Amino acid sequence: MGIGNELLITLRYLATKMDMKLAKLIKRWDNMQNRSNTSLLKTAYLDAYRSTEACLMQHNFSFLLSRNIENQVFDIMLTAQNQKVPAKKLECHKDLNKFCDDLIYKYNQSVSVMQQIIEGIFTFSLLIFFFTLLDLVFEKGLLISTLITCLLIFIGYFISATILRYKRNCNSKIRSLLIFGIVIIPFVLMSFLKTKIAFLTEVFPFTNSLLLMLLACGFTVITFLTLSKKYDLFIFLKSN
Repeated sequence: MGIGNELLITLRYLATKMDMKLAKLIKRWDNMQNRSNTSLLKTAYLDAYRSTEACLMQHNFSFLLSRNIENQVFDIMLTAQNQKVPAKKLECHKDLNKFCDDLIYKYNQSVSVMQQIIEGIFTFSLLIFFFTLLDLVFEKGLLISTLITCLLIFIGYFISATILRYKRNCNSKIRSLLIFGIVIIPFVLMSFLKTKIAFLTEVFPFTNSLLLMLLACGFTVITFLTLSKKYDLFIFLKSN
């Protein structure tokens, strides 16, 4: 029993340390991306901010978001708090889905074609980097089927994102199903075709695959920095 209790205490201690380190990493990531300082918000307004943040994550098709949208939400909460306006009287509390849809729709109307192209390059480069890395680890080289799968996922994503960008209201469940379909259907299709077409099972040489992964990583970093600096976008994860 004594050893068991000591082990349990040790595990709890390690879990606490890991939680603290994770919280620090999230906070550091937020600072790197110039996220809003949510520590200024009190309980009711912080809860309202968190609810709006979660809703935006559901309604935004991309995992990139404009800092202007997040800052706008934060300013609404902070101003209401300073002016002692009850959180329940805020517009976002009345109809949160509509509030988030309106914010995203208004922003999307200002997005230029060039920004959409750079976002597309970023997304495609990220896909190539991630799946090439997996193939290098498990297959010792990039599968041709994986490359085609990435291309199909990107085409589905880019078309869907372009259509949804100009659609004011879209059910979050439909959006989630759409994302699920965009990812799953190419994999299912390639799994079937690989049994029929031998060409799809061929593997690129390790050196070529590694070079492609490094190039994709470079494009991912460059395009993200461009989107961050020029268009004020950031990777939209839940803030600390």
